[in-house]
Amino acid sequence: MTTHKDTHTTPVIPTDRFLTPGGQLDFPDDPTKQGALNSLWNTNLSGFTAQGITGNPWSTTYSSDQTWYYDPTTTSTSSATYAQIIWSPLPGRILYYFPLLNNTPDLFSLADTGKDTKGVSFSQITTSPCNPDGTMEAYGPYGPRGWQDEYCEWSIERNEKGQIVRIDYTCENPEYFNSVWMIDPNRVLEIYQTTLDKPQIQLADLYLTTAAGNPVIDPSTGRPAYNPLNKWNNSTSSTPTGGGAMHLTSTPNTIQTEIGLGSTATTPRTCGNTSPGTLICCAQYGQIGRNSDPNIGVQVNRLVNPTGGGSPAKVTLANPPGLYIQTPSFGTYTTPDGTDASTFWTVKRGNSSLTDAFKRPLPGTFVLHATFMVPASLGYTISDIQIGGTPILYASQINQTFDMQIVGQAIPQTSTPPVAEPCAGSPSPALAQPLQLFHQAVFAAMYATTYPTVVGVTANLASNSTLIAPWVAPGATNVPMTLIMGGVDPANPPTVSFGEGVTVTTGAMTAVTYAIPGNSYPSLNYAMAITVSVSATAAVGLQGCYVTNPGQPQSAPMPALLDIRKGAGSSRSAA
Repeated sequence: MTTHKDTHTTPVIPTDRFLTPGGQLDFPDDPTKQGALNSLWNTNLSGFTAQGITGNPWSTTYSSDQTWYYDPTTTSTSSATYAQIIWSPLPGRILYYFPLLNNTPDLFSLADTGKDTKGVSFSQITTSPCNPDGTMEAYGPYGPRGWQDEYCEWSIERNEKGQIVRIDYTCENPEYFNSVWMIDPNRVLEIYQTTLDKPQIQLADLYLTTAAGNPVIDPSTGRPAYNPLNKWNNSTSSTPTGGGAMHLTSTPNTIQTEIGLGSTATTPRTCGNTSPGTLICCAQYGQIGRNSDPNIGVQVNRLVNPTGGGSPAKVTLANPPGLYIQTPSFGTYTTPDGTDASTFWTVKRGNSSLTDAFKRPLPGTFVLHATFMVPASLGYTISDIQIGGTPILYASQINQTFDMQIVGQAIPQTSTPPVAEPCAGSPSPALAQPLQLFHQAVFAAMYATTYPTVVGVTANLASNSTLIAPWVAPGATNVPMTLIMGGVDPANPPTVSFGEGVTVTTGAMTAVTYAIPGNSYPSLNYAMAITVSVSATAAVGLQGCYVTNPGQPQSAPMPALLDIRKGAGSSRSAA
C-alpha cells in the first residue's frame, strides 16, 4: 500500500472551485486521483450550495429563493471581507435542558458518554422547544455520539485504571469521507489507520454489509459501499478492537446542513437579528439551545442586514466551507512535571492557516482532526493534568478551553436586502417534496441496519447517509433506485421526473422513518421504488428532481439529487 503524508502547508484557495475541507490534500502522490477528488468535491459542494439557495419551497413558507446567499466559485469575491464565527464545542443543549448540571461531573460525563456519573442517560425533553406544548420525547439526536451536536465529536481511550490516555477530536464531515471513498477506498483505510494510529484496521471493517455480512455493492462505483458507522467510528470510547472518532456521525453534523443553515440565515426576519434564540425559532433552522446553530444564524443574518449602520452584504460560508477546530488555550493547564501541555496537542488533519487568491489570510485555524495525548515516556496521563486546579477526568473539560469556527464571507451591496420576511411557517397544503435519492441496494441495506442508542431509541443507518447524488451513467437503463419524499399520499402517488434525457418509471411506495441527513430527529416520509434510464446523449452533471402531487402545480425541483456521470457503475470510474 502506498503511504501518503498529510500536509500542513498554507494552501491557496482557488476562485473557480471549492477547495477540500481545510485544504486537506489526501492524494499528494497521485495527481490523477487528487484531481478526481477535487472535481467530485466541487460537484458535491456546488450541489449543496444550489440546494441551500433553493431553500424549502415545498413544506416551509418564507424559506426559499435565498439569493442573498451566493456560490463563491461563480461570484467575484475580490471585494469580500471575512468574519470569524465561533462557538463552544461543549454540547449546549445539555445545559439548556438541564441547567442545574452546570460545571458538574454529571455534565461532563453526559457530554462524553451520554450517561451521567451514575450510568443514567438523558431524561426526556419537550418536542417543541420554541413553543412547548407539554409533549415529550427522548433526548436526541440519536446515535452513538448523537448528543455531541456542536459539529465536534470525540472519543476517549482509557487505561486499565480508568485514566484518560488519548482523546481524538474530529470535525470532519461525512460527505467528504464518502467522496474520498468513491475515489479510492484504500485511501480511506489508510486515513483511518494513520489518523487513529490503528494499523489493525482492515478495509472490510469499513464496508456497508447486508444482514448476512456480505458487502453491499454501490452501483455508483461498482465497489463495496461505505459504512459511516463502521466499528472504528461508532463510539465515544476507543479501544484496540473498535470504537473511535474518525468523522462526524451526529445526524445534524453535516456540511450540507451547515450550508443550508447559512443560506436560510441570510433572510431578514420581522423578528429581527438581536436574539439568537428568537431568530432560530422564527426562521426554523437548527436547534435552539445549541452553541452553534443559533450563534451561526444570527451572525450570518447580521452580516446581511447589519444593525446600527453598516453596508448590507450578500453572504456565504467562505471557501472551503467547513467546521474547524481552533487551538485550545493552555494557559490554565498544569502538568505534573511542568511540561507545556500544548505540546500534547497534535494536529492530525487540516491546516493551521489558509490564504485566498487575493493574498488575504482567512481568520482562525482549519484543523479537522486533533489528538491530545501525553507521551508514555513521561510516566503520567491526561488525568494527571489539571485545568484551573481541577484534574482532567473527562474529555469535555478540555472542550471548555477551545472553540469551533466557520468563516463567513460578505460582499458589500449598494442595494438593500429583500423586504424582511415574517417567521417561517407551514403552507396548506404542503407540496410534494423530494428529499433524497439512493441506489435501491444501498438504501435497503442502510435502512435495515439498526443500532441501539443510550436513550433507548432504536435508530437506523439511513439517518447517517448523505445527500451526495448517486451516479448513473449515460446509456444506463432500468437502474433500480429509491426516492424519499415528503408531503405525498400513497393512495394518490405523485409524478416524478428529472431533467432532459432521464426517463423514470415509478413503483410502490412504503412508509419509512429516519432522520433525513441534517435533521436532528427522525420523521415519517415515503420511499418510492423507481427505475431510471438515461439517454446515451444526456448531458453529464447534476440533475434536479420534480415530484408533483395530483391536482397540484409543479413546484421547483430539488437540485442535485442525481449525478449523470460517465463511467458510473465501473470500479474504475473514479480513478
